[in-house]
Amino acid sequence: MSDRHVSFDMVVHAVCAVSGRSRLEIFHDDKGPVELQQLRQLCWWLARKVTPLSFPVIGQLSRGRHHASVIHGVDKIEELRRVSPQFRQQTDAIMGTLLALERAGIHRLAESADPLATARRIMAAPEREATRVPVADIVAMSRLIVELLGEDDSPTPSPLSSQMEQSDAA
Repeated sequence: MSDRHVSFDMVVHAVCAVSGRSRLEIFHDDKGPVELQQLRQLCWWLARKVTPLSFPVIGQLSRGRHHASVIHGVDKIEELRRVSPQFRQQTDAIMGTLLALERAGIHRLAESADPLATARRIMAAPEREATRVPVADIVAMSRLIVELLGEDDSPTPSPLSSQMEQSDAA
């Protein structure tokens, strides 16, 4: 596959934007309603089409799902595209938008840091890498953790920010 710049995160954001569902809803439960299963599978299908990611990596980025689940999901979307011209049109439109963003270079504005790669880099050499992590990477890792494990999307204020607000009010 050629050198691609569309990330898995961009694929998920596109599917969320089109469906009106959040990343947490799409990836929270293995089973769930058929609609959410199809959205999850669509993310996987698009990722295979517009990124260089392998089935195992896509599975890891999808809350640690097994690569066989990703393969099955991609196959389900392929079948749905074969039998439903409307679904094929919709999925082609999403894929076309992602590829157009890539060609236009707009992906650089929307692309986020890869939190998994950052975490692996830190774990490989924590004494050296932990002090070199850019703020964008820290924010991306934090956002992923909150999306995957948090009960809601509201940030937890730090004690320092609370103290600063109190001193500003005084």
